[in-house]
Amino acid sequence: MVDQKATFKKLFAGVAILLAVLPFLVTFSAVLTSLFNKMEWYVWLQEVVVPFEARLVAVLLRLVNINGIITPKSNFAMLLEKPDNTYIPVSLEWNCLGWQSLVLLGLTLVTGLRGNWKIMSKAEAMLIGIIGTFLINIFRMAFITSLAYYWNKVAAMIIHDYFAAFVALIWLIFFWYFSYSFVLEPKVESPSSAS
Repeated sequence: MVDQKATFKKLFAGVAILLAVLPFLVTFSAVLTSLFNKMEWYVWLQEVVVPFEARLVAVLLRLVNINGIITPKSNFAMLLEKPDNTYIPVSLEWNCLGWQSLVLLGLTLVTGLRGNWKIMSKAEAMLIGIIGTFLINIFRMAFITSLAYYWNKVAAMIIHDYFAAFVALIWLIFFWYFSYSFVLEPKVESPSSAS
């Protein structure tokens, strides 16, 4: 239990530091994205993953009365149909997928899964982390898209970067609390190995 609290305190301190350097992270993300764009490493994500995730976002948008029409062969991934039969184009790109939060999850997994945990509980925690990060990013994209629909695109773009980082950090805090409380199980040492 003491080891769990110490690790969680370290992770929480790391999150506090991340919040302090959030503006730098957002800027660094933009620079890294620009570099990936020049190297064309994003092409597979843009052609395969973006249309799939755009469909998932469109399903979520239906829950708030927004009809999202997927447009895989254009420069944007979705058209939002307004009641007056006009359309708002929404650009969903590979950089919107939340790869940054997946990188942060990976870094915290390296730190958070250290210790004397059962292998299966580590695997369960990793699976929950990956699936949860994926779902959080889908919900985040749907929320920002609905802001563009119900409010305006400028507001959605302003919150886009900082909201994404904030949601990722909140998710990671919850994920590690949940993992330490309910998922990770310490290995039980046999009496012969203890002596």
